[in-house]
Amino acid sequence: MHSRTRSVCLVLVLLICSSIASTAAAYNVYGEIGAKWQSLGGGNGFLGAPLTDETGTPDGVGRYNHFEHGSIYWRPNSKAFEVHGLIRDKWASLGWERSFLGYPTSDELDAGDGGGRFSNFQHGAIVWTAKTGACVIYGDIRQKWIALGRGRSFLGYPVSDEAVTPDQAGRYVHFQAGSIYWTSGPGAHEVHGFIREKWAALGWERGRLGYPTSDEYQWGAYRRSDFQGGYIKWKADTGAVVVYSQRID
Repeated sequence: MHSRTRSVCLVLVLLICSSIASTAAAYNVYGEIGAKWQSLGGGNGFLGAPLTDETGTPDGVGRYNHFEHGSIYWRPNSKAFEVHGLIRDKWASLGWERSFLGYPTSDELDAGDGGGRFSNFQHGAIVWTAKTGACVIYGDIRQKWIALGRGRSFLGYPVSDEAVTPDQAGRYVHFQAGSIYWTSGPGAHEVHGFIREKWAALGWERGRLGYPTSDEYQWGAYRRSDFQGGYIKWKADTGAVVVYSQRID
């Protein structure tokens, strides 16, 4: 009886291994994409077995293979990079390589802060945490966030994709503990805490203050952020106080 059970188990194992081998053999994975796949463990790696042959991308520039748990993309004058999970899902929802982000320029990486993951693309990045999900950040707003310390900064991680402001004149990203706003001229500036709450109550960029023209900074006993139409100052005993610029008619 035991011998028969062992025989059945052995047959099952052989069938499973044969099925996996047949799946891998059924699709062409070669060149730089094949080398990348093998470097990640091949069919035993986190990507799993291939689901497609190597295929030309719809934009006519690159090549790709889809796998059980992700993809590998390649383009001329670049390396092959993997993309998987919720970051891949976000990229796919934007239009893959034909989106404004373009092709991946890194594998998915650990942010090194104990919570974040990210993939870099030609024109931006997709960052992910379990609390915030996957969000897109790029351009001057991304550069400001990087300068502040990325996910380790006081802003934390993005909780929104970069979007056009309601007045159509700027861009913004909301973060776990603040926002970065951009418009032509002033550029990208962060705003957070009680000053941000006051500015929001006044109508954000559509209020009389307009867009931020500085990050928050120490100003005597106050914290202060400058805006196109004045400034907001804050300290614990007064709260946030708005000072509008004087108009000269």
